[in-house]
Amino acid sequence: MVDETSWKKVGPLSGSIHAEMVGEVLEERQIPYFLSQDWFSGALGLKSVSAVGNTAVIFVPEEHYNEVIELINEMFGEEK
Repeated sequence: MVDETSWKKVGPLSGSIHAEMVGEVLEERQIPYFLSQDWFSGALGLKSVSAVGNTAVIFVPEEHYNEVIELINEMFGEEK
């Protein structure tokens, strides 16, 4: 079976903690997502809100993209 979902990138977000916060809300709303963070932070397991170069992006199904953008704006006042 082939998954026909088209995924769209949201971000970069300012740190993996922000991305994980968004992920928790997406889980509550039953919106599928996957999180990708820069290699350095991911490899070393570093967690920070705004360390230099620490970024993360979230991929969501295209049909949820606008909803997720609005959610991030409400949470952090950032537009992605």
